[in-house]
Amino acid sequence: MSMFLREDKSTVYILNQETVLPMAVASQSSPKNSSSRRNFERPPWCYLLWGVPAALTVVANRAYEASLFSLTTAGILYTLSVLWIGTGCFINGRSCGRVHCRIDGILLPILGIAGVLNILSVFLFSWNVFWLVFFAILIASFVPEWTWKRYS
Repeated sequence: MSMFLREDKSTVYILNQETVLPMAVASQSSPKNSSSRRNFERPPWCYLLWGVPAALTVVANRAYEASLFSLTTAGILYTLSVLWIGTGCFINGRSCGRVHCRIDGILLPILGIAGVLNILSVFLFSWNVFWLVFFAILIASFVPEWTWKRYS
């Protein structure tokens, strides 16, 4: 019996007289292997997924306070920021598996949809309530990690 390993290391062939049997080799990109998972919490991804929308929120708030933006324009930018952050959490939750990323990746886009409905006057609530709910979701999403488990 002899073994042959292909260059891409994806399949091992065991040669037994005239029979060739393919056998899968554990890939390093296996979802169970946490060392190969992409972590978007590190630069430059963290700046793109969370830094840019955070900066956009601060700029929108300052512009609104200086009467450069209307409340509707600021609300649009707030909502885009939360949707952007929620999408970043969803992407990171799929790759890293952290519980808070998975929770935020679901709840923040829902909050973003509520923000869109607020802009369209389907629901009416203060943007202060919007940000209160945002931070409540953010803090509450870490509770399972502190009390139960870090990875799902």
